[in-house]
Amino acid sequence: MSQNKTNLVPPVRQRKMPRLIFSGIQIWCPDDVDISTLLHTQRDWFGEWIDALTPEQCQFRYAEGKWSLAELIGHVLDCERIFAYRMLAISRNDQNLLPGFEQDDYVRESNYHHASADDLAHEWRAVRSSTLYLARQMTPEMAAHMGTANNFPIRASAFPFIMAGHVMHHYRIAQERYLPHIQLVV
Repeated sequence: MSQNKTNLVPPVRQRKMPRLIFSGIQIWCPDDVDISTLLHTQRDWFGEWIDALTPEQCQFRYAEGKWSLAELIGHVLDCERIFAYRMLAISRNDQNLLPGFEQDDYVRESNYHHASADDLAHEWRAVRSSTLYLARQMTPEMAAHMGTANNFPIRASAFPFIMAGHVMHHYRIAQERYLPHIQLVV
């Protein structure tokens, strides 16, 4: 990746960060950051990063059968919505089992491959802003509620960390698997 937009992303520390394992996936989370601040900061820098993508970059797939960069961003959007719903339901002490979802099916049935960077960036900012409002309304009692999502017991308070870690995870995938093959335009 060119160094054009790396200043939009908080620096990644060299030391290891604690990990959260959710649905069998390790998500690395910063250990000494206020989660509300991180979610807010991510809304801005990830949106700016998306805005910088060209149509060709959005359409890029690093291998046959892999998601386009626009689909990767769409996956992040879908997951943000799903995680926010789970946080809402569990924070309201909903004891129904919340189902899992098949990410490849969701991407295949979406129209994200044809979305523009501008649309994706606006959608990202709207969805993350909604998450921020939801998280701000959680009391400590609500955050402590336990529920079951995708057959895993989980606390409502875990979802903001999952969402932040999920964005960081896919941003790193974009840097490692997509951006070495395409250049950002500033």
